[in-house]
Amino acid sequence: MKKVFWSPPSLKIEDENALIRVVRSGWLSDGKETKAFEKEIADYTGAKHVVVVNNGTSALLAALLAQGISKEDEVIVPSFTFIASVNSILAIGAKPVLVDCDLETFNITLEKIREKLTEKTRAIMFVDVSGMPNDIDGFRQLAREHNLFLIEDAAQAMGGEYKGRKIGGFGHTTIFSFHMAKLITTVEGGCVLTDDDEIARKVRMLKNHGMQAKYDYGFLGLNFKTTDIQSALGRTQLKRLDYFVEKRNKLVEKYKKGLKNCRFQEIPDYVTKHPYMLFGVLVDSGIRDDLNKYLNNNGVDTRICWLPAHQQEYHKTIFSNENLPNSEKIAQEIINLPMGNGLTEEDVDYVINTFNKYFL
Repeated sequence: MKKVFWSPPSLKIEDENALIRVVRSGWLSDGKETKAFEKEIADYTGAKHVVVVNNGTSALLAALLAQGISKEDEVIVPSFTFIASVNSILAIGAKPVLVDCDLETFNITLEKIREKLTEKTRAIMFVDVSGMPNDIDGFRQLAREHNLFLIEDAAQAMGGEYKGRKIGGFGHTTIFSFHMAKLITTVEGGCVLTDDDEIARKVRMLKNHGMQAKYDYGFLGLNFKTTDIQSALGRTQLKRLDYFVEKRNKLVEKYKKGLKNCRFQEIPDYVTKHPYMLFGVLVDSGIRDDLNKYLNNNGVDTRICWLPAHQQEYHKTIFSNENLPNSEKIAQEIINLPMGNGLTEEDVDYVINTFNKYFL
């Protein structure tokens, strides 16, 4: 029986050679390779500053701390997201205020954010679900109207475009993740992007225990540093990012033409490039679990992403009175099918055939 893995990476000889080069250089920790990686990401996105860290969650923590978000501050965040978005807010002692998502796009909307704004709201953390960009112009205008910080959790969105411009290059604080399943990988890694000189300075200090000069610490930070080994891998991966995005879009086109009895994430007109870190399909909740089991039993690896934050075992003790029906409905209907840089058209054909056979 054929086995189709959920998110196979694409690792080539150039990736291997980059790792060998750094290992032989004698310098392995955060150094020249990391600085070069940061510059190349800045060049690609148009961001003024890029600070590479050890993972996407660290990037979220650094972004929040650099903007002074602290205890008692409220941060708007979707419930339908990977739990790191919510956990990063909880970890610094601030209050996540959960917002329901849109049934068609899976992303939060301006209208749903406005419903949750209070005098204690300090920031909006919006998430590009599956990598699909949100309405950035609308969110930036809302943030200006209410004097709020804006943090874009674009962990899944590298390579995406909003109105023809690359995600990460709009000036506000944005984070990417370089986990194995993401658009490019450093195995584990992430970065913070901003056009704000002071935010960038603080993030650089935060990633190294708040150090402002050698062994001189200006404020409390942590160790969010990456390694030059990982950055070298990221640099070779970044050179192929546009190819990866185009490939994923071709695979999605094949999926959409071939799959029956399911629905897809709706793509607004302002999205000029969806990078498809995830490819989710919606089916009737009454058959979802049985269909998912059938796929797994027939060699198709899948993920159910995600149970909303307010329904997670730990988090529902914090968010006990939430009523977020759209997030709950999507969570009951979604199956994320295989999608990765190493996926082939033959793999997708097998997934389509297996999926459709369930309904025969």
